[in-house]
Amino acid sequence: MNGRAGVVVIGVGNVALSDDGLGVHAVRRLRERFAFADGVELVEGGTAGLMLLPHLADARRAILVDAIDTGAPVGQLVRLEGKDWASAFAVRMTPHDVGLADLLGAAQLSGSWPDELVLHGAQPGSTAIGTELSAPVAAALDPLVDAIAFELASWDAALTQIATASAWTAAGTAACA
Repeated sequence: MNGRAGVVVIGVGNVALSDDGLGVHAVRRLRERFAFADGVELVEGGTAGLMLLPHLADARRAILVDAIDTGAPVGQLVRLEGKDWASAFAVRMTPHDVGLADLLGAAQLSGSWPDELVLHGAQPGSTAIGTELSAPVAAALDPLVDAIAFELASWDAALTQIATASAWTAAGTAACA
């Protein structure tokens, strides 16, 4: 154990490139659907790369959320544990992926690696210019948020649901604003 306390959820990606912004959209949806106790930090990391290192350094457990290209069907959820993150970058390297790979490498080298690290995401379908998620990735957003919430609950992170996924679907807000 590294002596650090707390949990951080960092959403990464470029929200101006449709599905590439999935991680940021997921963190926004987490904030809208759940209330979190002290000790859980939600970060819209975007394309900040190495600037996110202090967030990892302060956390005992971390969830990174991103569009993860594994060659799976578009919208399929992806979960990678610990140091399996390297496989997430074997196929695609966008500018923020380079920054994320650098961030994770720096965390390893500097001793800032959390005790537990999980990557959650979904297979992207489009990285065209646009701020809305493609239909299959938008449909995967709430199941992704549910998977992250389940992970947090398994870590005993205190969270309370304040809105349901069905409320978002009924409201026609499958894509984050």
